[in-house]
Amino acid sequence: MNQVLRHAEAVLRQHPAPALRLQELLGLVRASTKERTLDARLLRTLLEAHPDRFRLLDPWQGPWRLSGIDADRMQRGSDPWVVVVTDPGAQDLDEPRPAARLRESVRWMARGVDPRARRELIRWHALVLAARGAREMLARRAA
Repeated sequence: MNQVLRHAEAVLRQHPAPALRLQELLGLVRASTKERTLDARLLRTLLEAHPDRFRLLDPWQGPWRLSGIDADRMQRGSDPWVVVVTDPGAQDLDEPRPAARLRESVRWMARGVDPRARRELIRWHALVLAARGAREMLARRAA
């Protein structure tokens, strides 16, 4: 597997969030690989070539994408969520057990989401956002 993909997988496995936006992942992969020529389009192409390891889920796809979004700000719509869908194995994350279980549950649910089904995408998107908020609350409570 490509070095960029190995770093992307490592970043996604070590990050406390169940999924990262493509731009967030790009910044973290660039920092870990010192690969300055890597851009979002190339990273997306590399990730999409390995559907057995990564899922890209974009709740902003489809005809509703442009409704209410200014054409100048359309970049947000092209920033899908990236999830690693392989078995997590033994991970040593510095987070409370409920937060780790929530993270892995949301990540695992991404495997079953049909990227063409708008309702499934939006439900999963809401779960990701709720998991981020819950993770922050659990981290504050554990501290």
